[in-house]
Amino acid sequence: MKYKSLLFLALIVIFAANCNPDEPIEYFDHEAQEVIDNDSLVEYMQTHYLDTDGQLKLITSGQTPIYNQVTTQIVHHKWDYEDDSEDVEIDYKLYYYIISEGTTENPTKVDSAHITYKGILLDHSVFDQNDYGVWMPLNSVVKGMSYAMVNFKAGNWSTNTDGSFSFSNGGKGIVFMPSGLGYGNVYQASIPNNSPLIFYVNLNLIRKTDWDADGILSMYEDVNNNGDYTDDDTDEDTYYNYYDADDDGDGTLTKNENADPNGDGNPNDALDSNTNGIPDYLDELTK
Repeated sequence: MKYKSLLFLALIVIFAANCNPDEPIEYFDHEAQEVIDNDSLVEYMQTHYLDTDGQLKLITSGQTPIYNQVTTQIVHHKWDYEDDSEDVEIDYKLYYYIISEGTTENPTKVDSAHITYKGILLDHSVFDQNDYGVWMPLNSVVKGMSYAMVNFKAGNWSTNTDGSFSFSNGGKGIVFMPSGLGYGNVYQASIPNNSPLIFYVNLNLIRKTDWDADGILSMYEDVNNNGDYTDDDTDEDTYYNYYDADDDGDGTLTKNENADPNGDGNPNDALDSNTNGIPDYLDELTK
């Protein structure tokens, strides 16, 4: 497939909800909605199959349900409310099917990914589509997409004689997500509130990021190594480490604390001047 314009390489898809997920929101029964959404997704997957053209179709003559072929991924999410006693934590079921895995490497949830996609509702109406590809910061898209895309690998690209781009050998598949990992109970254009979503996705390329320009690639700022980049805030200043240019809050920028002596973006060889097992850039006692 050819891509005619460099402009598409710079576009950012607007997948994120129009509200800040860190702000308290009015109460909504997300637990009950999770059950409704999962039942709807399971029923859909049990009654649809993937045809030879890679499209989901209604089963009419004994075809294999896509439900028998998907992988289930558990995604933990916490909904915060004005009254902390009403905070709710839910383990959502995210489903994905890999048509082709891809050939290079997997992105992390804080990388940028160049993706071709089509988003549909359970009635197969299309609410969004991009056939050219856009750069998506995976830390800013809906949570279901952020978690799903790390299961695919990117491919390769080449420049054609007419100056256009071709992408090949990238990861390709389908993602099925409950509304709680999409836009929740917030109405979006073409997406009713509480809508489970289905995405056909193609992962073309990935770009490793350093969101806070501290010299450490954001993928290495999951300090507790639990796969969640939003619970790492070493100096407790409300900025996640991958968004914090001074991770330990000692007044010296991380990039000036020998966090990455060999310049590869990986802090595995970071300076620990007082040999206490904590690298200087995470230790407020050293500068």
